[in-house]
Amino acid sequence: MTDKEFRKLKRGDLIAIIYEYQKKQDELVKELGELRAQLDSKNLKISKAGSIAEAVVGLDLLFETAQKTADDYIEQVRLANEDAEKKAAEIISQAKKEAEEILSKAKKKAESRKNRPK
Repeated sequence: MTDKEFRKLKRGDLIAIIYEYQKKQDELVKELGELRAQLDSKNLKISKAGSIAEAVVGLDLLFETAQKTADDYIEQVRLANEDAEKKAAEIISQAKKEAEEILSKAKKKAESRKNRPK
């Protein structure tokens, strides 16, 4: 969505978009905290590993988990962005329809006043 399109949105629409982004961000921050706790747990297990081989296996699992977590996070951000863009497009579409209706009504009213006998 361009800056020009954002500037045309009503304040309530912008607040709704911001609210959705904030809600999604809160969810992602919570998930990030949970994942960090899991990561800390994994790090503790690795530090307690008795041999280099166990540490290597643990690290491999840790990196796989970290990669999966990063991939999941990126996917969620992408989906949240798509949802926000769809909502914004819907809001813009609705605003355009409302503007067309208002303009049509105004033209009809002007036409009726123009044709009214004096």
